[in-house]
Amino acid sequence: MPELPTPSSAPSRRTVLGLTAVGSTAVLTACAGEEPPAPGGTGSAAPVDAGPVEDLPVGTAVKFDRDGVQAVVSRPGPDTVVAFSPVCPHQGCMVAPREELYVCPCHSSQFDLSTGEVLAGPAETGLEPYPASVEGGRILLG
Repeated sequence: MPELPTPSSAPSRRTVLGLTAVGSTAVLTACAGEEPPAPGGTGSAAPVDAGPVEDLPVGTAVKFDRDGVQAVVSRPGPDTVVAFSPVCPHQGCMVAPREELYVCPCHSSQFDLSTGEVLAGPAETGLEPYPASVEGGRILLG
C-alpha cells in the first residue's frame, strides 16, 4: 500500500500551481493549430462530391449526408448551387426540403431554399451557409 505524503514531502502550493499552468499552456498550444469543423461536417479539407448537377433540377433541394458531410443543397439557377447546415438554429433539429422551403419537423420553422433565411419561426436566425460549388458538372461541398 502506498504511503500518504507527509506535510514535509507534499508539494508546495507554488509547485502545484506552476505545474497546472505548464499543463494548461501545453493543452492550449496543442489545440491552437486545429481548424474548427465545417458546419454540419467533419472539417475535412477535400471537397465532397455530391453528384451531378443535372440530378438536382433548378428550384429544388435535397438533403445530403455522406462522407462526414451533412448539408441541405438547392439549385436556384442553372449554374448555381447553394448549401446550408441542416441544423435548425432554434433547437437543433434537422431541417428537410419540402416544396419550395426547408422546414424544421420539430417546430415548423421555415427557411428559404436559396438564401437559408428564416421565413417563419420560432427560429430567429437563418441556416448557416455551407461551401458549395459546381465544377465539371459535379456539385462539390466543403
